[in-house]
Amino acid sequence: MKLTSTFFGRTQNGEDVYLHTMENANGMRVEVIEYGCAVRSIIVPDRTRAARDVVLGYQTLEDYELATSSVGAFVGRVANRIENAVFTVDGKTYHLQPNSGKNHLHGVLNKTVFRASAEGDSLVLTYTSPDGEEGFPGTVDVRVAYTLTDENALVMDYTATTDKTTILNFTNHSYFNLEGAESGSALDQTLVLRAKEFCEGNAETCPTGRILPVAGTPFDFTQEKPIGRDIFADDEQLKLAHGYDHNYVLDKDYGELGLVATAYSARTGIVMETYTTQPGMQLYTANFLGNDTRPGKTGAMHANYQAFCLETQHYPCAPSHPEFPSIEVTPDEEYHETTIYKFLVR
Repeated sequence: MKLTSTFFGRTQNGEDVYLHTMENANGMRVEVIEYGCAVRSIIVPDRTRAARDVVLGYQTLEDYELATSSVGAFVGRVANRIENAVFTVDGKTYHLQPNSGKNHLHGVLNKTVFRASAEGDSLVLTYTSPDGEEGFPGTVDVRVAYTLTDENALVMDYTATTDKTTILNFTNHSYFNLEGAESGSALDQTLVLRAKEFCEGNAETCPTGRILPVAGTPFDFTQEKPIGRDIFADDEQLKLAHGYDHNYVLDKDYGELGLVATAYSARTGIVMETYTTQPGMQLYTANFLGNDTRPGKTGAMHANYQAFCLETQHYPCAPSHPEFPSIEVTPDEEYHETTIYKFLVR
């Protein structure tokens, strides 16, 4: 893997931010910025060998600072929602700042400058989140490693340690469009999810606690179908979220690295396979991306349904549902999760 680095900009707080470009033997390139560990570009060959940038991103550091959609970012301390912005650990209740209605969404790591270094064939970005940041307990050392293989796979390894029992749930929030970042709607692209169940959501997209079967519903992606085929069906769950914004319960053992999703564009021939160790994955169809406050890389404003997100994760609102896989991490253990996005053509 070839790695080059260039100055990307200076934050409003005066921190220098660099852009790092990884390139493999096949000419696939991945751009990552130190601000939020954001994946700015993933450039892969289509079936004609033409280069396609298959993720959304922004032109400038200022755009990343002012944008509201976590485009491309590494998010945490807790990805997705914490219901009512409150949780309890070791008998103590912690109150967070609500930032999505009355709930807490994604945290601030997507707005944090990480420091990058090359370690072997990986780009490693690190940050120490101090005790009490955002209201969370524990000083947490976060390590994000991106590795680009010659099999056209982007491997994302997340590790963290804490000095107090806390809660952690990391994910990547890239918006994918396999026909090109600025090519319009992604709803004709197809998807297969290895998941027979999903979490029912309420009006605020928080799980109710009910795990529902996908069979016979618009949520069934166990066989390949266009992402948009059923998105506007007469279904209460879809109406509440204005599309898909739901956690899927993955058909695999937790901790096992397995294939969980396959997306495809018939127009470009690009296939994206997703592998993860995580127990869940949020399918989000960019239902509110049109509300983004900053233009994309070509200068055009983003639009609803222009992309899709496959956010590998633990289940949303896990502290409110003890029956869900726990997101507590203690000082005597290491948090470690892996997600891989692999690109092929057919």
